[in-house]
Amino acid sequence: MNAQAGDIERGFLRQQEHLAPLPIPTGQPPQDLMNIIWRKNPVYLDIGSFAMGGGWMTLHMGTVLFIAISVWVAASSAGVPGVTWVYLGIVPLMGAAIMGPLWYFFIKQWRKPLTPPLRFNRQRREVCVTESDGNYWFVPWERVHAVSPSALSLNTGGASKQGALILWLPLEGQEHEAYAENKPGWVMMLNTGGGMGSMAQWECIRSFMEVGPEAVPENSLDKAKEVVQRGGYLGMWKGVVLQLVDELRHGKFAKACMTFLGLTIFGIPWLAVLDTRKLANIPDLTAPEAVEWSKPLPPEQWAKRSPELERAIAERETELAASSAA
Repeated sequence: MNAQAGDIERGFLRQQEHLAPLPIPTGQPPQDLMNIIWRKNPVYLDIGSFAMGGGWMTLHMGTVLFIAISVWVAASSAGVPGVTWVYLGIVPLMGAAIMGPLWYFFIKQWRKPLTPPLRFNRQRREVCVTESDGNYWFVPWERVHAVSPSALSLNTGGASKQGALILWLPLEGQEHEAYAENKPGWVMMLNTGGGMGSMAQWECIRSFMEVGPEAVPENSLDKAKEVVQRGGYLGMWKGVVLQLVDELRHGKFAKACMTFLGLTIFGIPWLAVLDTRKLANIPDLTAPEAVEWSKPLPPEQWAKRSPELERAIAERETELAASSAA
């Protein structure tokens, strides 16, 4: 039997929940947690994945750590007999040897061109998959599979949960074939943490296709781009510093602590500027057939839900209404 929305496969310290097909409501409000919404209009929704923020914060934190250790060693060794600049240079050289190659590979990956977005057309109820070489194909919306795997890991620090949202689409020529765990397909993976995070991120896409553009959060890229263009890097720094001052003034010390760490240890202002500039020129679909496919249709030509999906959505909405009333 093919996996359907609501099916849960459990194993030792892991589980895999199917969110689609059929794309029924998850019960979570739509939230673009991973900033995957690149372009939105009444006809289609473009999503893409450019998630290098975690790598940036890790490398920035490592670099700050080595610099702090070097300064501490230099300060604590001042006036100590026998300590020369040769000894004081060991820690910085070690830091450069470790962080240098990591920064090189990170920058190399960062400079790679963005891949074309995955386009969801709500009027045709189809999805256009475009690969980097320009090859493209169309997949029926109700054949898109959304899977939320999660795993529990045990270590000396206790238990931690990791998860993701995986979008699986059939390959060209296999658009109507069923999903299987080891079956090749076109895949996009988002590190949402699993569970409610995966549901909220998937709900952005599902709500656009089944409810409408107004049900989906607005694209945050345009606002961030405006902030960067107006104030640049210094403007972004200023905004974060003012946010920190405001949080301290209103006694929001937990939030202020996180803002301070983002400002100093993780380099969030730098990340915001680099991310915005990287996503300033989002690629579009250029194939003539894909461009024609993206044009609006008269309402009478819009594709309709399948009867199976219509029933499934009605049943799910009844369940959610009953649970909220209880």
